[in-house]
Amino acid sequence: MSNKPAEVRRLPLMNQGAMKKRAQKKYSLPVIGHFADRSVEFKSILEAEQVTGISYVLIFEACIGKIFKAKNVHWEFKKGNHYIKYKAFYINAQVNYTRVGGFNG
Repeated sequence: MSNKPAEVRRLPLMNQGAMKKRAQKKYSLPVIGHFADRSVEFKSILEAEQVTGISYVLIFEACIGKIFKAKNVHWEFKKGNHYIKYKAFYINAQVNYTRVGGFNG
C-alpha cells in the first residue's frame, strides 16, 4: 500500500446515459444563484453545479419553479427566451394536470 492520500474526485463517474443527459441544451443555459449575501451569475447550470456542489437537476428545477430553493439558494434563469420557454412549459403542465382517480387508478 502506498502512503498517498486518495484522490478527491470533483465530478462523479458517468455512464453514457448520464453524459447524454448532461449534454442537453437546457443545462447549458445561464443562471443566477441568489445566495444569502450576494447574487452570482454562472455561464451554465453545469458550471454552477461544479462551483457550488449543488446537483444540476436541483438547480434546473429551482429555476423553473418546481421547487422553491435548492440547498437554501434561490435560482433563476438569466432573463431571455429560454426563461419564458421553460417557465411557460412548467406552468402549462401544472395547470393541465388533473388526477381522475386515486393513487391506484
